[in-house]
Amino acid sequence: EKMAQNKSKNSLKPQGELHEDSVEYTFTVQGRPVPKGRPRMSRKGRVYTPEATKEAEQLYVDSVSDAPSFDGPVYIELTFTPECTEVKIQTVDGWKSPLRGDLDNYIKLALDGIQKAGIIANDRQVVGVHAIKI
Repeated sequence: EKMAQNKSKNSLKPQGELHEDSVEYTFTVQGRPVPKGRPRMSRKGRVYTPEATKEAEQLYVDSVSDAPSFDGPVYIELTFTPECTEVKIQTVDGWKSPLRGDLDNYIKLALDGIQKAGIIANDRQVVGVHAIKI
């Protein structure tokens, strides 16, 4: 039986920093959070997004007003509760990463790999993730 080992890497520190003067935007999406549905294929062979996913994504659009537009690196904190999703977005100064993929895709692959390795039975067990691209 393998024992879990803590291998912290002090050299893996973010290049950027959150500052007091960072731009921050917070909003709440009311309603029970919905996981993104996988694309479906119609009988005619066309791929489409499930209606529940479209409706849940629209709730985010409807929940913001006068939101700033962020064009540089950001830190996003999401808190999912049975009643709502709380979203906090903050600018990060001086952040650069050679990794080009979407952070959520790195996370999905890692969780699937951890599950296939038998470390967890199902990635539904995961209740929190801290992920950084450096």
